[in-house]
Formats: sequence, structure tokens, C-alpha cells
Amino acid sequence: MGNLCRSPMAAALFHAKVPAGRCSVVSSGLAAQPGRPLDPRVAAVLEKHGVPALTCAARMFDPAALGPDDLVLAMQRRHLRALRALVPEARARMHLLGRWNRSQEIDDPIAGTQDDIEKTFMLIEQCVSQWCAHDARLSA
Repeated sequence: MGNLCRSPMAAALFHAKVPAGRCSVVSSGLAAQPGRPLDPRVAAVLEKHGVPALTCAARMFDPAALGPDDLVLAMQRRHLRALRALVPEARARMHLLGRWNRSQEIDDPIAGTQDDIEKTFMLIEQCVSQWCAHDARLSA
């Protein structure tokens, strides 16, 4: 929602796993406060795992920026419903990040501990790997 934790982690992981030039990765939120910096605990977890952060500041989801071939991944079903309501013509290209993990939702760790951030990172890493394995656009 706020584009401070989960989405920036997922974007950084996609960027690290998807072959260069295959696609571009953008992180945004439905309730972001544009310009707000990445949660420093997220930056620490990314650094710990050797994954460069892509964004330093939150940004809002912009339906007008959505292209005809773009894939939109959401963390929770309520986000997916909101996204589909904003851009109904893109409904078929909108999914849960946890789709390949029994449609698992990924809770926001923002109010949690550093350990919660780490656990969320591990879950997101698993989901990103599953997307890369299932979607030919994202694999080598």
C-alpha cells in the first residue's frame, strides 16, 4: 500500500533475477506518500542478501502508465481488487505475487520487527523465483 517495504523488495528481487533487458520493473503503491524514503530495515535486509534496492522513495500506482503488456502483481487480495477496479481492462494481467504459492497473501511487515522484515523478504524471494519459473517473459 505505502510502497515502503514489500513492493520495493519484490522489485529489487525481480531486477536481480530477471535477465538484463528482458523487462523493466517498477514498484508503486495504492496509498503511497510520494517521496517517502524506503524503510531503512528493508534497505538493511536487501543489503544483507546482496540485492541492490531499486527505489529510494515511494511512488503512487499510476493507471495511465500501465502498458498493454504490463504485468501487475499485488501483495494481498484487497490490493488486487482495488487495482482491478482502477484498470478493469487489465484485469487478466493482474495477479497476486503469491499466485504460484497457493495464492498466498503477503502481509505488510511495516509495524513489525526486523525479523518480520526478514521473513517477508524470504517469502517474497520465494514468490519472485516462482514467477520467474512460471512466466517465460521473466526467465533466461
